[in-house]
Amino acid sequence: MKLITISHNYQTGAVQRISDVVLGTSGIVRNAERYSGKSVLFCGVLYMAEDLYAMADDLHVFIPEITLRDGKVLRPRCPMIAYQGRSGIITMEDVRRARRLRPDIILSYINTPLSVKGETDGVYNGTSALESIERIARVDERGSAVLIGDVNVNAWIAEKIAQKYPEFTIISMPSDGVFCPPHIDIDPEKFIERWEELVKVHGEENVGLEMHPEVNSLLQRFGFEKNAYFGGTDGLVREPLGSDKRVWLIGTVEGIVERIRTLTDQKELHSPGVICPPMAYTTPGKVERAREILRERGPAATIHYQSPEEPYYSVEIHREELITNGRDGSMRIPAVELTIDDEIKEKGRRALSVLL
Repeated sequence: MKLITISHNYQTGAVQRISDVVLGTSGIVRNAERYSGKSVLFCGVLYMAEDLYAMADDLHVFIPEITLRDGKVLRPRCPMIAYQGRSGIITMEDVRRARRLRPDIILSYINTPLSVKGETDGVYNGTSALESIERIARVDERGSAVLIGDVNVNAWIAEKIAQKYPEFTIISMPSDGVFCPPHIDIDPEKFIERWEELVKVHGEENVGLEMHPEVNSLLQRFGFEKNAYFGGTDGLVREPLGSDKRVWLIGTVEGIVERIRTLTDQKELHSPGVICPPMAYTTPGKVERAREILRERGPAATIHYQSPEEPYYSVEIHREELITNGRDGSMRIPAVELTIDDEIKEKGRRALSVLL
């Protein structure tokens, strides 16, 4: 089996270096079609593999390893989708609540289960949400939008919309708050101290500042004050590469910094050094083992996305001898193929097409 290994740019540098292609979150959606008819080993969290599958035709998608317990897939999954002890999670119930409010538009954050995406009017990252909402707001500068997703990204979008359309209403869901733990954990005090140190040495006009809008509100305010670049994972890579500024302070997961370093040695990069644990779950060793298993006899299991609500997946084991059982009742399964119910795939594709 000829495999193309694709990694998200939040993966560690070690995984990126053994991959054939490295893409950001929206880049996965926008580039998926070119892999139609091929076999891909995808390194990232599970919803990204779902997006890749949905946006291509006749694509075989494999995951290096999953962890299963009590019939549910635990890893590698985003904490906004599968509860991991801190953030709330996005579910179909949020869509039902949103519909009862009768807004002009309901958008789902890209970090959302594919079936949930498929029941909304479209998928958003920061930039696409602004574009979708502006199309409505331009008519009479009023209206409302429900954003189902990260509370900090939603707050950033609300701030940007309020500057131009103060009478437009942004409603953030879920009400109990969904957030990215690694971004929330970036310490504003230390980050700002680092900025001040760099400015003292190089001059403020020579230091670039960028961050993901998933950062906490204190860092967002600092970013607004300093006219920082806010962007998703693709944009955070592009911005320093296209800038004359040599020194950059980057407020996001470390994989972005490692990605930029592979593309240029002309930038001095600084970051808080945060790691995304679900991304770090995939290691070079797991990638190499999956490649070997798939070359020899095919996948150890198939994970089938068959239900619009949790538990989303059923798992069919093909090679029990390859499974590692944990003391907590979990099962680690290497070289897993992903398949998705046709209706879930088509609805998800329609919602994701907003990003094209």
